[in-house]
Parts: sequence; structure tokens; C-alpha cells
Amino acid sequence: MKHVVVTGASGDIGTAVVARALASGAEVLAQFHTRPPAVAHPSLSSVRVDLTRDDGPAELVAALPWNSVDLLVNCIGGARSTRYADLSTAAWRDCMQLNVEVPFAVTRELLAPLSAAAGAVVNLSSVAAFTGGAFGPHYAAAKAAVVGLTRSAARELGDRGIRVNCVAPGPVASSMTDSLPDDVLAGLLAATALRRVVTPDEVADSVFGIAAATGVTGQTLVVDGGRFLH
Repeated sequence: MKHVVVTGASGDIGTAVVARALASGAEVLAQFHTRPPAVAHPSLSSVRVDLTRDDGPAELVAALPWNSVDLLVNCIGGARSTRYADLSTAAWRDCMQLNVEVPFAVTRELLAPLSAAAGAVVNLSSVAAFTGGAFGPHYAAAKAAVVGLTRSAARELGDRGIRVNCVAPGPVASSMTDSLPDDVLAGLLAATALRRVVTPDEVADSVFGIAAATGVTGQTLVVDGGRFLH
């Protein structure tokens, strides 16, 4: 894959995806909002864009240094752990915007360059989409919506030659997982077959594995060490 776009590139998984793409010889455009990617490389371009703004996705496309995109990886997302009774409507909406609306809008804006390369999209969901998760109903619902978005996009965009798949990790060795109380994390790991968190590098490997599977579209690959067996 020659040209790769990564949203949320400065997060733990985003950083691993960028590094994996660069190691494969790809040219990478990395989107960030507050903190630039920690990786420095001659094949890496980065752009600071707030993708939650209405004009954010178009601004990202304007920074694109190529006419075609082989792979878009939507790593952007996240949420603060909040119990149902304490969750505000504003926090719910913010979570939906960041985790669902942004990947939808970015993919829509990149349809022309993705079509030019018969490219692939990989969205990042979470095992919380299937288990409910420990971060609250807003996060679980948003990540379940990402799975639905992936399936719908795959069905509609296939005639353009675009494949759309999803990777659902968790729990991952990341700052987000580190924010969980110790007893909550211990309970998650006790219910995980491998009895450990997965690493961002393992998630990145799965992203590129499903992106390279040219006969696969509309699927969700769970990468969680065997917590959700289905």
C-alpha cells in the first residue's frame, strides 16, 4: 500500500499504525488534533485538524499530498469512563460525534481518492460494542455504531472497488485503559483467555492484515486476547 491516511495518529493505536505503515514503505498522512505524532520519518506528513468541526474532514482532504489513497485507517475515537446515571446528554453527543460522525465524514470526503486506488478503509471499533464494556453506555453504543457504519459502507462502496472493514480491540495497553480503576481492569483480564491486554502493535498488525485481505469487506475482527469469544 503506497499511500496511507491515519486519523487519530497520535494516540497509542494510531502511533502503532503509523509506524507499521512506514515500516512497510508507505507514504503516510497523519492527522492529529493536539499532539503531533511521536514518529519522525521522511515519508511522514502530519496535519493538525479538528475533525469534529464541520469543515475538518474537508481540511484534511485539502492537505492530501496525493491523488489516490490506498488505505484509510480511522483510529480517532475514545471516551471518558462514565456510569449511566452520571452520563450527561452533552457527553453522549460528544462521544457519538468523535467516534461515529468523524469516521463517517472523513471516509465520505476521501471517496474520490479511495476510488482512484480501489482502496480500503479500516475503522477502529472496540470489543465494548459487543460486551457493553467498562467505559459506559455512550462508548459502547458509539463503537457498536461503528460496526454498523462499516457494514453499510462496505455494501454501498463495493461497486467503487472500496473495501471497508473494522477492527475491534480491547482491552489494549494504552492511556485509555490505564484510566480504569485497578479492580475494573483486573476483572476484565480475569475474563480474558490470554489473561493480558493486547498491545497497540498487535492491533496495528490486525489492521494491516485485514486491509490486505482483498476478498474481505464488511467484517469486524475482534482483537482482545480472547475476552469476547464469538
